Amino acid sequence: MSQDTTRQQTVCNAVQLKDFDTRSARIVMSPVGRIPERTAGLAGTARTGSVLIVLFSDAARLHVILIKRRDNLRHHPGQISFPGGRREKCEDALTCALRETREEIGIEPDSLIIVGPLEPTYIIASDFCIDPFVAWLPGIPGCIPDPREVDAIYTVPLAHLCAPGAREYRQKNILGTQRSVPGFLLYGHHIWGATAMLLHETIERLKAAGWRE
Repeated sequence: MSQDTTRQQTVCNAVQLKDFDTRSARIVMSPVGRIPERTAGLAGTARTGSVLIVLFSDAARLHVILIKRRDNLRHHPGQISFPGGRREKCEDALTCALRETREEIGIEPDSLIIVGPLEPTYIIASDFCIDPFVAWLPGIPGCIPDPREVDAIYTVPLAHLCAPGAREYRQKNILGTQRSVPGFLLYGHHIWGATAMLLHETIERLKAAGWRE
């Protein structure tokens, strides 16, 4: 069995783990010290969207694809995130994740192997309920950023996010309150919020499935 195939199987095993403690894996990187939940008193319903956690392997390491959002976007400007966005009418969660990935970074749905979903997560600041999916990309990606939404695309070795000094607390304004928020450091950027929570969960799932940095 090739190293690439072995890593793909590890990813599949990680997503399909039974009795994995998702809550504990996410709360470590929660910006509010708990699992974010929608306040009962909020009017209407939360907006819905999806993200795709795209993993691939080169000769040496397992990587994840992240994007830097443009600074002029209405929601989460300038932040590091997974490809993804708001769900359109009559669109299911997975279709949304694949469409947004194609639009934002140019990866076609038929080039991906869908591994499976993770539990939804809620973003307090933008009142978004996000459905995350994990996908495996055979080979090395040829990404093309959408200049209207994406400033940069990063193919990040997961081991980089596990290295000593890869995490840091920074002050963030969350709904008018200053908080010390945990996050991952990447090329001078601070990855925090839902993206950091899902990254940490992905890493912990992989470790539980036998992945070694």
